[in-house]
Amino acid sequence: MSAAMTENHRMDVISEYLARTAGSADYHEQACRYLPGGETRSITHYEPYPVVLAEGHGALLLDVDGNEYVDVLNNYTSLVHGHAFGPVIEAVQAALPTGTAFPAPHLRQLSHARTLTERYPAVERVRFTNSGTEAAMLALRIARAATGRRRVVMFSGGYHGSVPDLIDGGPDTILAPYNDAELTAAAIDSSVAAVFAEPFLGSGGVIPAAPEFLRVVQERVRAVGGLFVLDEVQSLRNAPHGVHPSIGLEPDLVLMGKIIGGGFPVGAVGGRVSLMDLTSAARPGGLSCSGTFNGNVITMAAGSAALTALDESAISTLNARAQVLADQIESAASQAGIPGSVTRAGSILQVHLLDTRPSTFEAAQVVPAGWISALHLALLLEGVYPAPRGMLNLSTALDDALLARVADGYARAFRRIRDLVSGGALLGSGASGDETR
Repeated sequence: MSAAMTENHRMDVISEYLARTAGSADYHEQACRYLPGGETRSITHYEPYPVVLAEGHGALLLDVDGNEYVDVLNNYTSLVHGHAFGPVIEAVQAALPTGTAFPAPHLRQLSHARTLTERYPAVERVRFTNSGTEAAMLALRIARAATGRRRVVMFSGGYHGSVPDLIDGGPDTILAPYNDAELTAAAIDSSVAAVFAEPFLGSGGVIPAAPEFLRVVQERVRAVGGLFVLDEVQSLRNAPHGVHPSIGLEPDLVLMGKIIGGGFPVGAVGGRVSLMDLTSAARPGGLSCSGTFNGNVITMAAGSAALTALDESAISTLNARAQVLADQIESAASQAGIPGSVTRAGSILQVHLLDTRPSTFEAAQVVPAGWISALHLALLLEGVYPAPRGMLNLSTALDDALLARVADGYARAFRRIRDLVSGGALLGSGASGDETR
């Protein structure tokens, strides 16, 4: 195919997107006057401008131009029951007349803390924050206070929020290759305060941990006197008691967020009593940890309602449907004659324009950013709303009929970009891989 023909295909996708989203374009132009780049969350940016959403109900989204989308992003895993979930709305409405935030402990805070400690084995005590970023910051402080060390090991492609040491690196940060136990073990010595790990690389391409990998890492850091910090901000949704007991892990600290807030801002650190008590204000020299909205009334009410509804049956259904959808997407790519594979962790998936499923962060990065951008815009044109980078996750609001729409949308989107991919055309710079937390 000639360069001119592939350019025509590229322009067809962009032109159709522009024609369908004039209202979003107008909003973006205005927003750029007041917000850097027209947004306040880096991950929401993509070229030529992002769709501006007006409403969300269940599994459906409506943008300012009246276009409807099936939501398979669900605010980056946090809306496990979709939008405006009835039990959450009812819980919030019941809580609002009693007040929204207090400068004191309250009953709903106690109730939600009890739920978390009873549900997740590694969580003996818990402290709430307002985001996963804040939770990671607190966990790092705890690890350094407990060990008297500063160095931290994390993984290439890993993401633990916008914590300077964990996102920008520095002299105290060591990057290790995910799924390489030998090289990771070699990087962990007696100067390391903690290893921060995810059960799967979320922002790095939904790359599941290889069998035994995380257990080897946990044993190694314990052997040198450091802490093993497991980031379950995303993965809590994948198993009734979190992923850590299902894969034989006993982390010292667990990072939580997303689903435990029921769609409202939240983060939390849980772990062993001896470690968590380092943050107790009743303890002489305890680590100070305050936040105006930590454990606020509305988040506690919403989070409790969301977790109650996310029982073992709901999780099993989500994970089974995710496997079916993954198979359908891979089949659709094959039928369209383009490379396509899907990595999956529970009900969280990522579509890769690769012939085989990547098992490392580096392997997932070889796809041209323009191909990823092309697929994303094509999916929006087909009424499917995934992450710009290719991640998607399911909600309990998605029924079989809506999932069929998603599978059909992928099939049509693959056909739209087939000539772009075969011709090697690029569509733009792609989106950032960092997820706002």
